[in-house]
Amino acid sequence: MGRKNNKETDTIKITNQEGLALATDPQPFDEGLAQLQEASDHLFDLAQEGSCQITAYHRDRVVFSVKIKLPIEGKIEDLISDLISKRQEVEAPPTTDESVDSEAETASEPVSTDDTLAVDTTPKRTREKPHRTTVKGAKRMTVKRPSISLPKISHMVLKRFITVAALLILAGGFLFGTKLAVDAYNAPPTYAALMKQGSYVEAGKLYPARRDEVRKKLTDQSNVKQLVKFQRSYPKAETAFDLAYLQHDWPQVIKTSSQVTLSQERQIKLAVAYVHTKQFDAAVLINEQLKSKTLSEVIALGYVRQKDFDKAQKINGDLKDSTIKQAIEVGKKYAAGIDAFNKIANDPQQSAEKRQQAKETVKTFEHALSTLGESRSSNS
Repeated sequence: MGRKNNKETDTIKITNQEGLALATDPQPFDEGLAQLQEASDHLFDLAQEGSCQITAYHRDRVVFSVKIKLPIEGKIEDLISDLISKRQEVEAPPTTDESVDSEAETASEPVSTDDTLAVDTTPKRTREKPHRTTVKGAKRMTVKRPSISLPKISHMVLKRFITVAALLILAGGFLFGTKLAVDAYNAPPTYAALMKQGSYVEAGKLYPARRDEVRKKLTDQSNVKQLVKFQRSYPKAETAFDLAYLQHDWPQVIKTSSQVTLSQERQIKLAVAYVHTKQFDAAVLINEQLKSKTLSEVIALGYVRQKDFDKAQKINGDLKDSTIKQAIEVGKKYAAGIDAFNKIANDPQQSAEKRQQAKETVKTFEHALSTLGESRSSNS
């Protein structure tokens, strides 16, 4: 049985999966074995467990079916060697005082050329007593042991045969048939790998317990595009709140605030939304508990833009911030200029040209006042 033929005919299928997300279609043996090791290592790293039903086929015929548990600590092949050795010691028939003429016996055993692996699995308690044969001359009596007829197979095929046998032993016992194959599955990618390649929705699917980590990462990065996709797949009120803030949708921030747990960070965001919607008193109430200097600065600048200089000055009385002090002074000048040019724009004794120029100046001053300190507020 050549190696190429085995690759074409030996497959394995994984079903009844628990804690795994693997392909269930039959796949070649070599690929399946490698992926089994990878999945076992991955589960071990995560300190998680999984199980599945393994059904092996040879030329579409079932060889065995057994349920195994993962992870298997260490290298699978190393563990296999130990298990096979121990099993052979347990199953070895009792020795007698008489020596066994192994060379003669080996020579007398026929070598099967059939493409099957025939294994004597008769329980030892029910086997007939070994027959003793007399050898001519001075040779002693030999013991006829149960024989195992093996086909002429490659080293790699035999290695695979032993590997799967050991896996079944780990599961607490195995049913060994006459033909061997393995069905491969795709080991799930790690959480770290998915995050590195930007597969955030897939990470949320395979690792639901870590969805909040994904949300926080995307929020901290201000990654609005990916956060929108993630929210569409795994909606959550907190994410809707954070998205509204990142998109500067201030009315939506205020609306969704009643649906979330307001952490200190989200209280600050809500206060900023109140400032941008000119609800300064509400922002002040929130900041009475937070006592945030940054938020106080934002509120003071908001009062300046509203020409409420007395309230801005009161806040800055505690802050003593030179930038806010300067903003108040500049704001008062803009306010005075707006009043002066409004009088000109509405004075019928002035020429139409001057009135129009005055109106344009009023617009310019009003815009300058409304955006005074805007960059500082936006960064809050």
